[in-house]
Amino acid sequence: MHKKKVVVVGAGITGLTVAYRLSKHEEEFEIVVFETDKQIGGKLKTSDFAGFLLDEGADAFLARTPWAVELFDEIGVSKEFVSPRARSASIWTNGSLIPLPSPNILGIPLYPDSKSSELLSTGDVQKIEQGGRPENAIQNETDISIGSLVRNCVGDSVFELFVDPLLGGINAGNADAMSCETMAPQLLESARHKDGLVAALRETYEKSDPESPVFYSHPKGVGHIVERLAENVNGSIRKTESVLSIERFNEQWLVKTPDGSELADVVVVSTSAQDAANLFFSVSPSISTRLSEIEHASVSLVSFAYKASDITIPENESGFLVPRSSGLLMTACSFSGNKWTHLDDASLKLIRVSTGRIDDQRHEMLDDEELVGRLMDDLKTTLGINNHPLEFRINRWPKALAQFKVGHLQKMEDTISQLAVETPGIFISGSYHFGVGIPASIRSGNEAAAAVIEQFGKN
Repeated sequence: MHKKKVVVVGAGITGLTVAYRLSKHEEEFEIVVFETDKQIGGKLKTSDFAGFLLDEGADAFLARTPWAVELFDEIGVSKEFVSPRARSASIWTNGSLIPLPSPNILGIPLYPDSKSSELLSTGDVQKIEQGGRPENAIQNETDISIGSLVRNCVGDSVFELFVDPLLGGINAGNADAMSCETMAPQLLESARHKDGLVAALRETYEKSDPESPVFYSHPKGVGHIVERLAENVNGSIRKTESVLSIERFNEQWLVKTPDGSELADVVVVSTSAQDAANLFFSVSPSISTRLSEIEHASVSLVSFAYKASDITIPENESGFLVPRSSGLLMTACSFSGNKWTHLDDASLKLIRVSTGRIDDQRHEMLDDEELVGRLMDDLKTTLGINNHPLEFRINRWPKALAQFKVGHLQKMEDTISQLAVETPGIFISGSYHFGVGIPASIRSGNEAAAAVIEQFGKN
């Protein structure tokens, strides 16, 4: 039987998922993966820092969504996972750290009886008590922004103090403009509950096991999980080999690289939206334009290692969030040793500080020395740290996080449908499809692989 030649562009978590899924059908597909970088994983990288294996980007993934858990179960790495030991966090507001509401779902307090609720307006506390019924009905089959939904159901103060710092911080975005259908579908569904948003979230919470893990990681870092996935790919992974262009060649596609070209029956572009837009420029200008219109935010992540005697951090907390109203450069701070047992050390404290939002790119204007200095000023303000760190590491991620505006999923569905007509045999997948995070990226890879199998696999 003649195998179909599949070229996967990009060896991040999405591209590797595509390659893995297709390699399960090795009698049907021959797979080649091209990766520009000298290592796989894209933004999921782990390296040595202060004697520890510390992630340079994401350090965990959601345990309660299926796509990542199912994939990692398949490759046999799940049994090695660890979960954060510290499950609470704080918010920096009014010059101090205040615990986030407990319990909460995506920052929304379920019961207005915690210290943090004292920060809310009286009217918003009443809305929570009464179940969070929307003042204006939320229509079925309609996507709206997270901001409009939360403000509608539980008020401005809940959104600005808790929800935007959490969800906006995760995506370096502005939750007033973010698609609820993409980023928080559970909120959209809950807001349509007859008794209101909070009432529905309470039902969900009361049916769940509060002790079950929320996040997973690996003691050797997220990068180790990526390496394990790559080991299960039956195909060729070519590092430091960029794809320069894709051209139609009879009934196939000619994939050009600096080292030559590859003739393929199928091409799966698993890169950033910007890189995909560049590759589509010659084969489908309209698809290229659609992808280039997806906005992206740049972020910087600075890791610090302090002598334990030089720093005091709250016990049993994983870190804190910083609202945009604070004026600080930092958006969040994570206490790595509190969070992960394998990063705990009696003599050393590791913390990671994030900065950057779609509407705050001050960090990009700073050189490395200025960036570290400004974030150390923020640490002095928030945690009272006066001493210099033993070590620091800067990871800059330019244009790293796609911004998911209202109607994003429908636009992606339309783009994929148009792609099938204009460039049959080329597929797209990536972190700009279903939302931020490892599970969403894997979901995108799963769906791209399934589409390839449906169209080019055995009948």
